Amino acid sequence: MKAAMVAVQTGRKIMSQFIAPNELHGMNEQELRALRGRIMADLRSMGQSVFLNPHIYASLQNIDAAIQRLQQQPKPRGPKPPGC
Repeated sequence: MKAAMVAVQTGRKIMSQFIAPNELHGMNEQELRALRGRIMADLRSMGQSVFLNPHIYASLQNIDAAIQRLQQQPKPRGPKPPGC
C-alpha cells in the first residue's frame, strides 16, 4: 500500500515519511496535488521549513515530477465526427 495512503488511514503525519517515485504511480493529478498540500500543511503546523527536512524536500520533488509527467502525457482524443 502507498505510504501516503497508509499515513492518511492511520492518522499519522505524512511529513514523517519519504515518498518514493514508485509510490506515486497510479495516482492522478488531483491526488498528487492533495498529497503535496497535506505535506505543506503538516510543515506549516509544525513551524518547519521544507529545506530543513531533506526527506520532505525530496518527497515534494518526487510529487512535482509526477505531476509534470502527468501533464506532459498526450490527452486522449475523442471519436472523430462522421464524414471526416
